[in-house]
Amino acid sequence: MFFGKSRESKAEKSYVLRVVSDLIYWFFPLILLLIGFLMSKKMVPAFGLSILKLPIDNAVWLPLLIMLIAAVAWLLLDLFWVFNRETPSKTLQANIAISNFQGMIFCGMFGYLLNSAYGIPWWFVVPFFSSTLDSFTTGWAAINNATQKPFLTQQGSR
Repeated sequence: MFFGKSRESKAEKSYVLRVVSDLIYWFFPLILLLIGFLMSKKMVPAFGLSILKLPIDNAVWLPLLIMLIAAVAWLLLDLFWVFNRETPSKTLQANIAISNFQGMIFCGMFGYLLNSAYGIPWWFVVPFFSSTLDSFTTGWAAINNATQKPFLTQQGSR
């Protein structure tokens, strides 16, 4: 209790930090979508053009590459987290539910944008593919992880 702070307040701060980091982690494709949209409005107007418009402006490639690197890093971290034997089954269930819901939302948005007059903008491509791929790979990895749990020791099955 140095300066009037107890251990509970540190634990509460740790819990809040973990919840905030989980929300950022789970909603990363939506955050990536928002960043791409804002980049198309403020920094790179060509990033908001349709992917079907030819010729492709050279200004599109750098933001697309940055978003692709961030999405691949997120997908790899997601797979490492899901493949971890110490990840609780309840957390795996929440992760796959959120991933599937996000995949459905992005597929609906894709259909809407495909039929709109503007077409599919560049800022939508990477978050769409990363969210859709995540919904498939996370489900597959979570099923694999959950079926392996009975073969672990007592400590590993928590």
